[in-house]
Amino acid sequence: MDFKGSGKRLGPADLERAAETLSAPLAVVKAVIEVEAGSSGFDRRRRPKILFEPHIFYRELGAGLKREAAEEQSLAYRKWGAKPYPKKMDDRYRQIEAAMRIDPVMALRSASWGLPQIMGFNHSVAGYPSVFDMVEDMKVGEGNQIQAFVRLLLAWELDDELRRLKWLEFSLAYNGPKAEEHGYPERLQRAYEKHAAVPPPPPKKRRRKKPTKRKKAKKKKTPILTGAGLF
Repeated sequence: MDFKGSGKRLGPADLERAAETLSAPLAVVKAVIEVEAGSSGFDRRRRPKILFEPHIFYRELGAGLKREAAEEQSLAYRKWGAKPYPKKMDDRYRQIEAAMRIDPVMALRSASWGLPQIMGFNHSVAGYPSVFDMVEDMKVGEGNQIQAFVRLLLAWELDDELRRLKWLEFSLAYNGPKAEEHGYPERLQRAYEKHAAVPPPPPKKRRRKKPTKRKKAKKKKTPILTGAGLF
């Protein structure tokens, strides 16, 4: 599978579209993306950023020969944190490619994708018929990645918490029971205050064209005829 995408970054129109879909202020959308999403949805090779989760792969495969093969290659284990994650994106892609040779569907389902790091097994909640469709759409650009994130929030009915600035309720639902312990509500509040305090850029003033001055036509001087020209 070719993972190379467009590398297209998130733009103002993408943020405005997300805010409109959620019926939430733009500052809320910016705050959630800042805290919950990464700094970039693509790596230097324009592939969607991923994090392969061996403990999820263990669960997705279920008991059998495939799981045994994955365990032998250190691609699957029962508990989270049994081994450190690869730091380099190239190593992470080598990891998922090895997992795909065992089971491509379960491998893609066991990784988080793009700017919002949506787990592959959440593809249907994010609006995709298959995990392959989700990965292909993630390759199009960060705008598509954020729209998938928005659909996920709507499906989980978290848009109301965002509109009412209920950061604790939102983070407990999105980040899990230890969200408060990890400071998510405070981080979301600070990010919101920062973005809400930034005034929108003033509209660009149109420069008025200065009226062009019409040059006065020079009067032709009547030649004075000398005596030599009269006769």
